[in-house]
Amino acid sequence: MKPIESFLDLPAGTFRVLTWGDAHESVLFLHGLTAVADIWGPTVEHLAANRRYVAIDQRGHGQSPTPPTGYGTGAFVRDTLALIRQLGEPVHLVGHSMGARVAMLLAARHPAVLSSVALVDIGPEASKANIEATVAAIASRPEEFESEAEAVAFAFRNRAPTPEAVALFLARLEPTGNGRLRWRAPAGALEQTVRSHRSRGYWREWRNIRLPAVFIHGGTSNEVSVAIADKMRAENPTVRFERYESVGHNIPLIAPERLAQSLDRFWGSL
Repeated sequence: MKPIESFLDLPAGTFRVLTWGDAHESVLFLHGLTAVADIWGPTVEHLAANRRYVAIDQRGHGQSPTPPTGYGTGAFVRDTLALIRQLGEPVHLVGHSMGARVAMLLAARHPAVLSSVALVDIGPEASKANIEATVAAIASRPEEFESEAEAVAFAFRNRAPTPEAVALFLARLEPTGNGRLRWRAPAGALEQTVRSHRSRGYWREWRNIRLPAVFIHGGTSNEVSVAIADKMRAENPTVRFERYESVGHNIPLIAPERLAQSLDRFWGSL
């Protein structure tokens, strides 16, 4: 099932959206930092075909607006609320990493617009160490590549890529002419996002989630430690909990079929 690409006018600008299927029941996906809507394609391929699946390029990413400022969590929440209103509420919301943080806040503050929420490998804790490590990683990347081959060699310097992984990586880049490519997500937007989102904790919001919810933890994640995940489980036992042992943070890329099975099982139980 191939997605249909569209561009929707929201209060903050025109956002790129991918849609798979046209069923009445809708699922909205929110990607993580530096990613784009396309990252959800491998998961959708393994999901039941009786729902409409929608993914958005969030602000500062892909082909959606990249304003000079305005990357706090509140702005991301407002963008998502505006899209949900266009889709027709309520929706099942799924977020990974940065997108899961936005989903967590929506679930705590605006539960009426959601049927359920699935949070994939993000914690509610503040982390200065995470901020500095992520900002340093963003600053160390080349801003442009001479060619597609150079970009792919940079992205997969530590592992052999599959054709699907290459296509998903290239979706994060745009041509600048003469074969050159640059990141669609500006470094400044990414840094503002990281510093804003990770500078405070969201434990209160986590504890306030009461609608049907599942938290999926990568057992070897470098983003959510086992200690933090276990604390989350203890502080809100109403949220279902799954741990993928020997799976890292980037679950939509590493284990999309397993993620799809978890989501279908969760939605089927509601």
